[in-house]
Amino acid sequence: MEDQLEPAPRWVSAYLNQNHVAKIQARVPGERPDVPKEINGYTLSQPGRELLCWWLSVRGDKDLPSADDVNLRNLVELSPYLRYMSWEGDEALVVRIFGSALCEAAGADLRGIDLFGYGDYETRDRDIARLKLLPTHPCGVIIFWTLLDQSGMSHVVEMMTLPIGPGADGKDRVIGTVMPIEIPSDMGETWDRTVDLETRMAFHDALFVDVGHGIP
Repeated sequence: MEDQLEPAPRWVSAYLNQNHVAKIQARVPGERPDVPKEINGYTLSQPGRELLCWWLSVRGDKDLPSADDVNLRNLVELSPYLRYMSWEGDEALVVRIFGSALCEAAGADLRGIDLFGYGDYETRDRDIARLKLLPTHPCGVIIFWTLLDQSGMSHVVEMMTLPIGPGADGKDRVIGTVMPIEIPSDMGETWDRTVDLETRMAFHDALFVDVGHGIP
């Protein structure tokens, strides 16, 4: 990733500024459902909370929304932080949408990438099983990963992750947001903490989200 050492454009810093993030809202049709501010004592990020709000609103009386319920125009304010993935096999989860701010902060566009296609590693089976559990229970999960930037500094990120049922193609999907847990309130106009994608993320913790069916 040597060609990605330059600071990302200043709009990336704006999208990761706490004052901006606090105002984000999903476009929810009708009445907004009640969404907890905390899950097991953890305070959700605004993007994570708004994604859960949208998810609960569009599923209606179903166990979970289907791919036909995903209207990206209703998620435009969340789109810079959004990732949308489809299961293309038992162990292949392919990125279909990867938000613009995430692309810039990561220094790469991950669309078309299989998240589990980089070979075996110690917790691979557990990581796959955790995500495949979501539509069958159903439930959500907040996964915390520790990432390294190219200066060697570590950053813990929150990944709110929710299941989406299949559309006409029969493929289960996963939708989620990515947000650093700690964002400096005085962040400058440039974001210079490009994530080192050549260093594997380290699993930090996971909290399952009860969407009305209990938690596993």
